[in-house]
Amino acid sequence: MSERREEALSGGAIVRFGVPAGATEERAKALPRIEVSSLKGARVGLGRGFVDEAGLRLRVACVEAPSDRFAPGVEEIVLGMATSIARGAVSDGLTLERWDAEGITRHEGRFEQALNGQGMRGEKPVVLRGRHVLGFEGAASEAVLCTFVCEEPRASERCADLVTSAELASLVPPPPPSLLVRTILMAAERPRDAALLGLGIGVLFVAVLLARRPRPSP
Repeated sequence: MSERREEALSGGAIVRFGVPAGATEERAKALPRIEVSSLKGARVGLGRGFVDEAGLRLRVACVEAPSDRFAPGVEEIVLGMATSIARGAVSDGLTLERWDAEGITRHEGRFEQALNGQGMRGEKPVVLRGRHVLGFEGAASEAVLCTFVCEEPRASERCADLVTSAELASLVPPPPPSLLVRTILMAAERPRDAALLGLGIGVLFVAVLLARRPRPSP
């Protein structure tokens, strides 16, 4: 059995997940540190960890950030970085033998990716199940990424249900790419059109400068 938890993020999204009955919550100092200082405007929205007597460990982490640089295909980069960070987090006290990410799927404007792994905690074999969920929240359509990772003894089969049932709700549609991002995408896909657009913007910029330049008195 599990107890259902619900957490509200500052940007407006809702995180729901199950916690095994009788599990105790880990202290904040015991959780892996999530470093987002290099990402402008990013913040850690949620970090929770739970452990039960049978050796099951569940951790939930969410990061929120501006989405002005989002464009189709960027989700692969974001989730790839998240998988690498999650690998480092689960390796604490664990000899990791395998850590694999499945293909990215899209569901009503959000992106998901399943994770699977196995290793040894001391002399005990364990399996890991995980899942990334990337979506958008609030009036500003900020990006929000939540990762759910569960570790359990290899003979147990509870993690799959906990990870699968976890959800990120109250999301909004993805934002349209900004002008800068659209220009970069055009440059990659249609370099000739991008060059003409750049020339047009340059001519317009010069025209504005000429119109605003000081004029000599007659």
